Amino acid sequence: MFVKTKIKQYPDGSIKAYVYNNPFLYNVEEEKTGTYVEKSPEEIEQDRKHSEYQNLRRSKTTIQDYILSNDFDLFVTLTFNSERDDDDRCFKKLDNWLRYMRKKHGKFRYILIPERHKTGELHFHGVFGDFKGGLTDSTKKYKGKTIYNLDEWNYGFTNCSRIIDKKKTASYVTKYMTKNLQDSVDKGKKKYWSSRGLRKPDIIYLEEPLFSEVIPSFENDVIKIYNID
Repeated sequence: MFVKTKIKQYPDGSIKAYVYNNPFLYNVEEEKTGTYVEKSPEEIEQDRKHSEYQNLRRSKTTIQDYILSNDFDLFVTLTFNSERDDDDRCFKKLDNWLRYMRKKHGKFRYILIPERHKTGELHFHGVFGDFKGGLTDSTKKYKGKTIYNLDEWNYGFTNCSRIIDKKKTASYVTKYMTKNLQDSVDKGKKKYWSSRGLRKPDIIYLEEPLFSEVIPSFENDVIKIYNID
C-alpha cells in the first residue's frame, strides 16, 4: 500500500500523526534488486553523514515513544567520582549496578542516556519506573520539586525527582543525545540503556491524508507532524 498518513497511538489516548506530502510504499514483498553505482569520496561522505543523522533521529524517536508509552515516575542523574574519563569502566559500573538492583529489588523500567562533560567525563540522565530501591530526601528543591538521592548508588553523586509531565521529560531526556556524543562513543557500544519489555505505541498506516483542518506542530516540504491530545 502507498502510505500517506502514519499514526502513533499512545496509552494515554494521545496520538502523533505524520502526513507525508509524497506517499511512500509500505510492506513491499518483492525483493528489491539494484545495481552498484560508483560514488565519489564526497558522495560517500555525504551518505555517511546522512546515515548518522538518521540513526540519531531514530534513537531519539524510539526513546520518546518508550517514555510516552510506559509508566516512568522518576527522572534520575547518575555521576561517577572515579574513573569517569574511562567509558568502558563507567559502562561496566552501570551494567553491574542495574543487574544488582534487579536482583535485589526486582525488575523495574529504565532508560539511561550518557552525557559527556566538556572535560570528556561521563554521567547519565534517564528515567525509572517502579523502582523499589531506597530514596533519601536531599532537603533541596528544584522548581518546587523535592530532590532525592539514590541510597544504593555507590559510584558517585545522584539526584532524582518525580516526573510530572511525561512529554516534557521525553524531550528533556533526548536532548542529551547529541551527534558529538554519538561520535565519541566507540562503534559497537551502547548509545543508551533501556530495560527489556518496554511498550511501544500502536501504529496505523493509512492511504489518505488526515488532519488537514488542524494546524501542524511541525511542517516542512516533506512532512506535516500533528500532536493531538
